[in-house]
Amino acid sequence: MVKGGKVWLSPLSEGFKDAGVLGVGSRTAIGFPASRDKLFLVTFLDSLSLEAEAKVMQAIGCFEAMNLDGGASVSLAHQGQILLPPGRNLTNVLVVYDKEYPAPAQLKQSWERFQKGSRPTPDKSVFFD
Repeated sequence: MVKGGKVWLSPLSEGFKDAGVLGVGSRTAIGFPASRDKLFLVTFLDSLSLEAEAKVMQAIGCFEAMNLDGGASVSLAHQGQILLPPGRNLTNVLVVYDKEYPAPAQLKQSWERFQKGSRPTPDKSVFFD
């Protein structure tokens, strides 16, 4: 929703059709400034449009920002403690590591292999016809 420092919204071309995404709703966003030295993770307590969310992320200094799922999907944990429990079971999470809390060595190695072009081969047994 913010690309190169400018508000950039095109939810329909990205395949979004749900009224909750296109209309006014609970929002969570992630972004970073051009310096890439910070990470902004923002949950809005009041419902708002994608455009309003994008403008807020731009106003706080995001050079790049992306809308995430909001509402019952929002949860927050820090140092192994759940500070804000989710309102439903979650299937995906975003984990942020930093200098104080570094990623495990195995995860770093996996990321480095991924960056060099190594990709996992899908296990065909997990796909359904």
